[in-house]
Amino acid sequence: MEFRFNVNDIFKSTISKINHALLPSDFSGDRRNASHSAALVANIIDAMGYASAKAQDLQHPITSADKLRNIDHTVYLMIEPEDNDGKGSVVGLLKIGVKNLFLFDETGMVHEMKSLCILDFYVHESKQRSGYGKKLYDYMLHDKEISPCKLAIDRPSENFLSFLYKHYGLAKIYPQTNNFVLFEGFFGNNTASTVSTKSYSSQGTPSHNEKNGHDCFDNSSVTSKTYSPNSYGRHNAVKPDDTMGKIIGQGLPSTTQSPTRSGF
Repeated sequence: MEFRFNVNDIFKSTISKINHALLPSDFSGDRRNASHSAALVANIIDAMGYASAKAQDLQHPITSADKLRNIDHTVYLMIEPEDNDGKGSVVGLLKIGVKNLFLFDETGMVHEMKSLCILDFYVHESKQRSGYGKKLYDYMLHDKEISPCKLAIDRPSENFLSFLYKHYGLAKIYPQTNNFVLFEGFFGNNTASTVSTKSYSSQGTPSHNEKNGHDCFDNSSVTSKTYSPNSYGRHNAVKPDDTMGKIIGQGLPSTTQSPTRSGF
């Protein structure tokens, strides 16, 4: 996505991390420069957030400058410095944040967890299938020191699910009663990014072994569903048919809902 101003004047790195101040983490400058740069970053985030929502057929953007100012989330922005006659372009956006969630594991146990979540992920249409999405996602994983399966994904699109399957081998899904998607390995050996604060069952969680460099896969037989294209995603996310109080009181329904529903 191109802008009238020079994005290279704002971002000194190909990938920059933005917080509530709306400034790159490596920004340096006086108050006047900070205010000017923050206004331009707000412009970029709003434009990319709108484009992301449009690409996902959403009525309202998930990501905006106002939301980032008021919520403790982090946005990673990726640029292509040589585009736009040397003024650069913004090619990708990835938003993460910690949320307190009630999540089912593969045994039916409900965990109340503070989990690091993927909240928005978008690569501009002109840059898709060119490796930008993988570089951006890998940067975030390295920055947070977390394995791909340890992240809760908020309402992923079909393209996003295909991306995760292609690049990280994430296939087995644990169905949830909210819009989040969890993959095999999420509950094994939890780190600081996914800390269980309360569990509502006497059953234990299974152990997981490392595979392909990530602690994301387990050798036991589980009841998770295997992802395949067009079998899971945003528009067919599992909807709750009971309150959390009833779920906790009654346990997971005996018939697990099957999940239904690459571009980065």
